[in-house]
Amino acid sequence: IIVQEMGKQLEPVQDEIDLIINQIYRIKDITNNLLQYAKPDAYAGYISEVDVNETLRETLKLVHHLRSSKSYTTQLDLRASLRININSQELKQVLINLIVNAIQALPEKAGEVHITTTDAENKVIICIKDNGHGMDKNSVSKAFNPFYTTKGQGEGTGLGLSISYGLVRRYGGDIKIESQENQGTEFILTLYCDPIMMEDEKMIQEQLEEIENQGMVN
Repeated sequence: IIVQEMGKQLEPVQDEIDLIINQIYRIKDITNNLLQYAKPDAYAGYISEVDVNETLRETLKLVHHLRSSKSYTTQLDLRASLRININSQELKQVLINLIVNAIQALPEKAGEVHITTTDAENKVIICIKDNGHGMDKNSVSKAFNPFYTTKGQGEGTGLGLSISYGLVRRYGGDIKIESQENQGTEFILTLYCDPIMMEDEKMIQEQLEEIENQGMVN
């Protein structure tokens, strides 16, 4: 509101204003991620029928501020026609985390994010693909571990993907990663039209077992 009211008067310090706004968003995200990871039950909301394509369009507006720090193009191919039953805010949180992750991985120039939606049998599949630096097999295997991150200092807490995976698993869905170093990463999100709800205790146990298995392999 202050920025809108002052208008052109802020032009001499526009870069500083943009930095402050970005940091406010970052603090908000970190706080929400910590609270959501610590108390997932408290963030569980009401389920309603959701149009995935419309939710994606709304989500892209929420991450639009990132264009001030990086230039990239977004290509959409939204063909899904099925609706899914899910909490719309939780779905947005997952999509924000995945899209922000893709944007942060992009090169400084000629960055591209491709987002597609398709129907499957009683499911909707959302793919978010970037042409960023990609990940090696070890990083892919740990990507959903709490607090694991390959980002630089100040760019992430390592909770976004873990929370996203937990939210999707709560509804019986799944997130898979396909990635190669220097060739980009693709997140493949599968959600059932009629969710198969999973208890938080079971979900947490599942994540702990995966982390333990990775430790044994490594």
